[in-house]
Amino acid sequence: MTGNSGNWSGYGALWMGGLESYMTESFIVTAFQRLGEKPLNIKVMRNRYTGEPAGYCFVHFQTDEEAINAMHKLNGKQIPNTSPAIRFRLNNANSTERAINADREFSLWIGDLSPDVDDYALYKAFASQYASVRTAKVVLDSTGFSKGYGFIRFANEEDQKHCLTHMSGYKGLGSKPLKISGAVPKGYKGSSRGISTKLALLWLVKS
Repeated sequence: MTGNSGNWSGYGALWMGGLESYMTESFIVTAFQRLGEKPLNIKVMRNRYTGEPAGYCFVHFQTDEEAINAMHKLNGKQIPNTSPAIRFRLNNANSTERAINADREFSLWIGDLSPDVDDYALYKAFASQYASVRTAKVVLDSTGFSKGYGFIRFANEEDQKHCLTHMSGYKGLGSKPLKISGAVPKGYKGSSRGISTKLALLWLVKS
């Protein structure tokens, strides 16, 4: 599946990085399909001067919701038929711009996450309550294990404020009641010293 036109960084699109030279459009769409996803088109980007693959592509879905669900389900999972194993690095195609313009979206820190809670579980728990949830990210250590906290981004400030006051102590995600804050609490176990709001947002757009 290839695409010859269209806004590849727009609605319903994901950015996918870390591609090897053998990963063609056909290879990538097959990988998504094997894991139950149905992208409409894949566009592997190329260096404009050499014509060689640039190491990333855009994956287009029917709706933004399908794209976001696929991102949270697959991020960090092994791409089928890769040896040595390569993992999905997915992001909203226009997330970097949104992270830089942080005033357009609103984030919350979510703490006391159980080790079994991944990005997708975190996303579904909050998206089921607030339609404006855009991204969820569980922060991992260098070995790939959860640090016990993460971040949620909202497109609507009222939803963010409501979540902050009404979902603290929420039970139903993992084994612990959740802690929720507008910023990383000082001295929280596992958090890095001096984490800024912008760095927290950048975590949300890293794959």
